[in-house]
Order: sequence, then structure tokens, then C-alpha cells
Amino acid sequence: MTEQTTEGAQGAPRGDVPVELLVVLGPDGGLPTPPVLGEVPASWPPPVTPPLTAIEALRQLVPVSHDCPPRLALVALPAAAAEQIAAQPYVVGVYAAAPPEAVTARLRPDEQLFVDAWLLRLDDQRQRPERHGEGLPWDAEGHEPPDAPGSAVPGS
Repeated sequence: MTEQTTEGAQGAPRGDVPVELLVVLGPDGGLPTPPVLGEVPASWPPPVTPPLTAIEALRQLVPVSHDCPPRLALVALPAAAAEQIAAQPYVVGVYAAAPPEAVTARLRPDEQLFVDAWLLRLDDQRQRPERHGEGLPWDAEGHEPPDAPGSAVPGS
């Protein structure tokens, strides 16, 4: 992973396990203007299509689970894929933890709220204790099912 993908990370995730990554896109959320060519292409004028936004371009590369258009998106990918996303010309950075202050200082209030909510969810996932028997059926070996409703004796 590049430096921009690990800024603020606590214990870097393994490269093959999907993690939720914050992708910060360019300032306007649009794609960079292509360079001007010396010759006019044979299919001029170009077909009329709406301009592709950075989030639309990102969606063509990876599944986006949540977004805050036009500049923020959450993607669930192995951490090793972060470098490929970060290499896109319309991507400012890809983060597995809090982005650096230089990035968050440029966010609008609604974008900051999106990032804050994502960070709270990450903290909640990290602080969740591992419970004995988590995910097992109630009658798994070594575990007892809960008492039937109304079977508890009051006052005992």
C-alpha cells in the first residue's frame, strides 16, 4: 500500500481480506480534461453523452457501497487493491483509517459528516468484543439454547 493508504491506520489490514476503504476524489468530482490532440479524430464531433463523473468512473472499476457525491465513496476491497484505485488520475487518496488533516480540511461540512460517520462505524467495529460462540447456532456443542419464554421463576 502507498503512504496515502495507510495514513493514520492502526494495524495495517492484511492484503487479501476485504476492508472498507474511503476513496476521496478530485475537487470537482469530475474527470480530468483529456489532452488536446493535434489532429481531429475521424468521429468528430464526439457522440453526445453526459460527461462521466469520477464516481461513475470509480463504479466502473469497483463496487461502491456508499457515496457522498461528488467526491467521496466507500468501497469494500482487499487492502492490496488500494494502490490500483489510488493510481487513478481522479483519485486524491484511498484510506483505511482517518485521512490526513490536509485532506479533511478541504471537505465540505456534509462530506466531513460522511467521513465522521464512517470513522465512528470503524471504531465501533474495532471495539466490538469477541464473544464466545459468536455466530454459532444455539444448540452447538458446548452451548445451551436460551430458556423458553416464561420459563424463568420470578424471585429466584
